[in-house]
Amino acid sequence: MNDFFKKINFPVIGRWFILGTIVGIIAGLGAIIFFIMLQGTSYFFLDYLAGLRIGETAGEPSLFGHATTEFKRWMLFIIPAIGGLLSGFLVYQFAPEAEGHGTDAAIEAIHFKNGYIRWQVPLIKTIASAITIGTGGSGGREGPIAQIGAGFASFLGRKLNITDREKRILTAAGMGAGVGAIFRSPLAGAIFAAEVLYSSSDLEAEVLLPSTITSIIAYSIFCSIFGWDSLFLTPDFKFTNPLELFTYTILGFACAFFGYLYVNIFYKTHNIFKSLKVSNYSKPVIGGFLTGLIGYFIPQALGGGYANIEKAMNGELAIWFLLILIFAKTFTTSFSIGSGGSAGIFGPSMVIGASVGGFMGLLLQKIFPTVVANPGAYALVGMAGFFAGIANTPLSTIIMVSEMTGNYHLLVPAMWVSSISFLVLRNTTIYISQVRSRSDSPIHKGEFFIQILQEIKVGDIMRKDPIIIKADMHFKDILEFIPTTKHNSFPVINDENKLVGVLRFEEIREFVFEEGLEDIVVAGEICDTETPVITPEATLADAIETIGFKNIELLPVVNTLEDRKLVGIITRRDIITIYNKELRKQKKQEALF
Repeated sequence: MNDFFKKINFPVIGRWFILGTIVGIIAGLGAIIFFIMLQGTSYFFLDYLAGLRIGETAGEPSLFGHATTEFKRWMLFIIPAIGGLLSGFLVYQFAPEAEGHGTDAAIEAIHFKNGYIRWQVPLIKTIASAITIGTGGSGGREGPIAQIGAGFASFLGRKLNITDREKRILTAAGMGAGVGAIFRSPLAGAIFAAEVLYSSSDLEAEVLLPSTITSIIAYSIFCSIFGWDSLFLTPDFKFTNPLELFTYTILGFACAFFGYLYVNIFYKTHNIFKSLKVSNYSKPVIGGFLTGLIGYFIPQALGGGYANIEKAMNGELAIWFLLILIFAKTFTTSFSIGSGGSAGIFGPSMVIGASVGGFMGLLLQKIFPTVVANPGAYALVGMAGFFAGIANTPLSTIIMVSEMTGNYHLLVPAMWVSSISFLVLRNTTIYISQVRSRSDSPIHKGEFFIQILQEIKVGDIMRKDPIIIKADMHFKDILEFIPTTKHNSFPVINDENKLVGVLRFEEIREFVFEEGLEDIVVAGEICDTETPVITPEATLADAIETIGFKNIELLPVVNTLEDRKLVGIITRRDIITIYNKELRKQKKQEALF
């Protein structure tokens, strides 16, 4: 198959349609399998054994119905710990990379491993995450399904022996396909794959076309089995009062505040578990027990919890309960995933964001009753604002929330709140494998270096008064002259200021101890007359290419290639210095936004 693929010279778009379709099919099928496993484990452990009725959303009714088991609250101490035991064994025994939230692992693979993900990872991640969430662990679906799509894309890329660049793009597109399918949001999934790699407003633009293809295919396959309805059924909220931008501004800062708490609590919990002097297999058990302890008092903080989002938007949850749920869900997620459990963080973040929005909506309605007409709308907007801030993905999150709810009338407040939260939390992220921008990613270091150098002319930075040697200077004078400078390479010119060549000290060492050369040999005879030159109009990219190809330190700058009159010099060190200066300047500019 590899030879066949190589022989046929597919156009770029054709190649991506073929590769994207294959990855999209597998991601869609993977989403179906994972969703069935998740529903099955939730039904067996929580519904059947514990008697805890799992809340449903309008777009996702239970596949297995509900058991008649009487609610046994005490079992909530045990079941999440059992889930931690089972998932911990699978992860640490077969694929340690499947620990934690899988999206971050996929991001790391793209930036630092050329998209390499072992084939075992998505398989173990699927099973372990279904167990973690199905036994009450607070986690989301996007982590495992992102690794399913990314993992298969990585495997396919290796089998077809495509370039490293194509492997990275395909892996990112696979990640987007899984997200687009499991959340029924194909457009957001495509953009998410390009946006989530960076913590600034940068995008991996070359991922957009492949991820669009994979996301559409995966979404179509998943929804053909489970229906085409949105995940949530929401009231017909509309934004009609410009005065609400003031209250939505308050919500934006609230999302940033609770988002900051969430990220810090999550990673402090993660670090505490990392430092525990116990077996890795035991840590998810401890985390599961602590999750169950909270769940004993607040069962709504267990599992995915998507039903709470719909209730918050419909105004069915009290203001005090929403405030409690913010912290309960924060800690159950930290214990479930931070301890080494396997699940995503998008789902819990949506629940927390909706709780923040619902709480603030009810609070602001009490303060500004004439402005806030529908506090449930704030729950929907809060989802977007909260995750946009902690994940640094404002664009895809706004679209995803709209697709998940089927409501596009709140795009303006969602954009407003997400922008505020994103700007306030621009130095905070739940995905620690994100890099700041393309210039910080190892996969773009070389091209960014060239990009900067292409924008600067040689004439702008060349040294216009270089130390030169006359072509008729005798050897003994050369030996006396060189120690008076700090250089070891010198342009050699004639009386008309035309370049003869370059004299390098290391090349004349062999003549130093020969007698009788002092007054015979002159600079023009021993210099390198075939040295390359460059003109002031050339770019630094041209200069560094020549310097690297010839492995030299100094490059003479001449007025024209025909006339060869020396007008300056440029060195490797000059180019590196100006690159670092420009890079620091860009970093400062990026830090302002």
